[in-house]
Amino acid sequence: MLSRALVFGEAAQPRPLALGQALRVCACEIFESRSEAQFIELADRFLPNCFILMYTAKINPGILNLIALTRGIDRGCAIILFCDDISLDAALDAMRAGASDLLATRASTEEILRALRSKTQHQIEPAAGTGDCPLSETTAKIVGYGPSITHIREQILRAAASTANVLVTGESGTGKEVVAQLIHQNSSRRHHRFVALNCAAIPESLFESELFGHERGAFTGASASREGKLQHASDGTLFLDEIGDMPIAAQAKILRAIESRVVQRLGSNVESRVQARLVAATNQDLERLTQEKKFRKDLYFRLNVVRIAIPPLRERLEDIPVLVEHLVREFDKGPARQARQVDADVVRLFQQHDWPGNVRELRNVIESMLVLSSSRRIGLSDVPEPIRRHLHSRQPRYHDERSRILAALSSSQWNRKRAAEALHCSRMTLYRKMMKYSISGAVD
Repeated sequence: MLSRALVFGEAAQPRPLALGQALRVCACEIFESRSEAQFIELADRFLPNCFILMYTAKINPGILNLIALTRGIDRGCAIILFCDDISLDAALDAMRAGASDLLATRASTEEILRALRSKTQHQIEPAAGTGDCPLSETTAKIVGYGPSITHIREQILRAAASTANVLVTGESGTGKEVVAQLIHQNSSRRHHRFVALNCAAIPESLFESELFGHERGAFTGASASREGKLQHASDGTLFLDEIGDMPIAAQAKILRAIESRVVQRLGSNVESRVQARLVAATNQDLERLTQEKKFRKDLYFRLNVVRIAIPPLRERLEDIPVLVEHLVREFDKGPARQARQVDADVVRLFQQHDWPGNVRELRNVIESMLVLSSSRRIGLSDVPEPIRRHLHSRQPRYHDERSRILAALSSSQWNRKRAAEALHCSRMTLYRKMMKYSISGAVD
């Protein structure tokens, strides 16, 4: 819930009427600043959960630096930028700096409210029906501000702006379907269907029927005509999950459908045109499967036009604190929701784990802890015994300076001033070391 908002704008720049109306509807405490120095002072003192930056011209390095500095002050806050230029390039620049959302200066009260609620309640609202690229949908489900996850957000926006087929790769539990959904939701097809098909869950004998449909009486048990997934997703997006498990026979047929854009139901001689966009995902090595002749090379080249490789959680441990905070807010629905907090010792313990199940495993552990604990503070004793025993039996992955910096930032809830004090160094020294070790939120 939005409780405090800090608004930044130049002295000659009045606050938009729609923004004022939206903030009044939210009934939040509002702070205003007219200089960068005052902005930083208020941010450090009051720790708002939403920062609103008003900038009427094109985005420049100065405003991008202020966004990065704001992200450095609060890793998990919402940063909403108002600007006349809401092009894809502007959105990518703002997102790289750490912005959560980019809105047009003349956005309506309803559009602003939708963004505020999405960013402060971690929910995705329906698209407004315009042709703009809704940046808020990209950042609401992809949690984290490390370099790798920021790059994934950029790739999602670029893929959504095109019509090319997309191949999403990554280990199980990394969020491949979430990426596919966000590509659809941020594309021009978002008002049409997103249809998912798990290629590993369908028997080979039924695969052709699932993909292309069938007519009544086409085979035993076909008591009525039925359209296939390709037709059902026409003008929308068809997500083929676990594409590496698709039978060879079905691969040849879907390749023809991709190339000709027509399908023919089982038992029918009539061809129907389809315009579905394909997004495929796999946790297998498709290059190896093509060499072993278990996956068609021509289909692989057709699908692998735009490739998005999602890193495993063990390669972005710096995102664990904000992931934990996000999951606690998502799962903890009780009356004490605002006060529930995971101890820093637990977060540090989580950062020592490889997480073979990736975000899905972390999600399950957090949900288990919240269900079984009645305390407002979630400590080491609340971690499920099998997980705690496994984590304690492991040696920390890192014993270097980077791990000490991450531990200090985590224990101070990413407050740079307190982390620098714990590390016995200046704040600027901390910023330089964060940049050196690619810990997001660092500024010059």
